[in-house]
Amino acid sequence: MSPTPAKDTLHRVRKLARLPDEIRRERWAVSITRLTVLKTLCRQPDLANRFVAHLARKTFERVDRHKKAPGATEPSHARMMAEALEGMEEWRRAPTEKLRRSLSELRGRMRAEQDEYRNVPFGAVRLITDADLLLFEYALSCLLAPAQEVGTWAYQAARQYAERYNPSHGTGLVPASVPLLQDVIEFWTREYALTPETLSAPAPPGTTGRRKEKVTFTPRQGQFLAFIHLYRKLHRRGPAESELVAFFRVTPPSVHGMVVRLEELGLVTREPGVPRSLRVVVPATRLPELDGVAGPPW
Repeated sequence: MSPTPAKDTLHRVRKLARLPDEIRRERWAVSITRLTVLKTLCRQPDLANRFVAHLARKTFERVDRHKKAPGATEPSHARMMAEALEGMEEWRRAPTEKLRRSLSELRGRMRAEQDEYRNVPFGAVRLITDADLLLFEYALSCLLAPAQEVGTWAYQAARQYAERYNPSHGTGLVPASVPLLQDVIEFWTREYALTPETLSAPAPPGTTGRRKEKVTFTPRQGQFLAFIHLYRKLHRRGPAESELVAFFRVTPPSVHGMVVRLEELGLVTREPGVPRSLRVVVPATRLPELDGVAGPPW
């Protein structure tokens, strides 16, 4: 068990603990970016690995309960999930290079099961038929990733675990996400031995009541957000960085730095390894109009 959390860690866990009530109050889906606090909570590889193993275990328990139901997970996929859980537990006890290679090979087999792509304008989209298997793929990616990337993979696993679509709410954290979020919260309360009283402690003065997020960005960042938003509306996929380069007539490093900064600010999201997954999370009503950019004389 980890030691008593620092103030900033406790603050982040409390933010997670307040999400179920917020979802119940909201008319629309709560943005999935509210889970980005997990990137910081999971900075330590060992902690991140325990967290994704927790989500994987919960997922497998559900798969096992419904293995005889119509539309149940394919037996071959369930076997890979069981193999992954066993490997994650073994990794915690005694990580070895041989085990790393074995888990990497297993992740490759998982990817091969969902390795079909559909061509869309300016790119391709991966076709996912088993979301639970994808979560295991992300969990293994977290375990195998360099230390500086484990937080991002832990967030992706949690996103895959909790994000849902509801025709009345949209995509994000919706009522069906609440019990899944409780699983996320369960891990952190157990990890730091937190009580319900600790989690429900009053927020600092001025932060009570319904949360009103203030979306702030520079005019230049606003133009990039407007372009990404309009591009996705037209093409149903995010733009490639090369298209941002072509439109704004700047260098590739400048565009890449801008995209990274927008993601750090929680204004856009991307899925690791998925091309053209760039998505604006700022409400369209708060985006500026896209200005014209001077082009060639023709």
